[in-house]
Amino acid sequence: MSEIHRIELPTLFGMKTVNAYLLKGDEVVLIDSGENTDASYAALKSGLKEQGLVINDVDRIIITHAHVDHMGMAQRIGSEANARVWVSELVKDWAINPDEMWSIREKLMLPTLLSFFDPNLSDLIKQGYEEMMGDVKKVWEPISEDLLDIYESDGQLDINDTRWQCVYMPGHSSSQSTFFNPLNGDYISADMLLRITPTPVIEPSREDMTKRNKGILEMMDSYERLLRFDIKKVYPGHYEIFENAHDVINRQVTRIDERTKHCYELIKSGQSSFIDIFNALYEGRFHMPAMIMLIGYLDRLENAGVIKYEIRDGYQQIFANS
Repeated sequence: MSEIHRIELPTLFGMKTVNAYLLKGDEVVLIDSGENTDASYAALKSGLKEQGLVINDVDRIIITHAHVDHMGMAQRIGSEANARVWVSELVKDWAINPDEMWSIREKLMLPTLLSFFDPNLSDLIKQGYEEMMGDVKKVWEPISEDLLDIYESDGQLDINDTRWQCVYMPGHSSSQSTFFNPLNGDYISADMLLRITPTPVIEPSREDMTKRNKGILEMMDSYERLLRFDIKKVYPGHYEIFENAHDVINRQVTRIDERTKHCYELIKSGQSSFIDIFNALYEGRFHMPAMIMLIGYLDRLENAGVIKYEIRDGYQQIFANS
């Protein structure tokens, strides 16, 4: 059975690094690729060297989901090593044409954020958004179709002598597949399970790409399904490898439930603006991922039928249903 080796790669985002995983056997397989930067490429070469390998030794790259920090450098590695790049059917469009797919997503991201704020704050929100997103499109290279193979997002993958179960885990990303080894309980979790709660990012709905997907609702369902797996060790997309997966899941679910309840209590008490609710929850700390989490808490409350939105003073405000 292949050992799993973690290779940390630098990222533009606040997590600072993203994990790629190396599985050595008859085939050299890389799970996720990092962003297409010289720093990331150098870190990958260094990580491979520690295992007695070079870029040309890589036979296959398997992508977990369609975010730049997980797939932006796949083309560079694939072309250099003449390696196959495996993506799920949900990632294929992003692999072939990331610019077009990103433009669809961008039409939802900033407008969603701006809809919750007084227009006088729009410059501040735009600045925070730009700082969060950085140079995403500059480090995301499309993948040549002649390098691509497709796996089923909820199917199986044979890696060396092991058959891994592909487990579709939407929430953080609607394109996210994770990989579970039923023989020993190893779980390559992508960004579904991290040591801190992942953010359900703003993405288009799979059913209607002009509408926003309410990822936190899917993420809570994914947590519930994950508890049915006998996970022994988690290989996350960011941060350290860890055990006690069920404890981590339960702690994160409890935290989301507590935040959602607190959010509702604030709304019932008369807090109607997003920024006031945000400041009460996060003590005024301006943090774009936390704002996206708050949108998720509001999605849960709206889905439960206990809040409603009204446009007042030119932006969305939130009220408790009677």
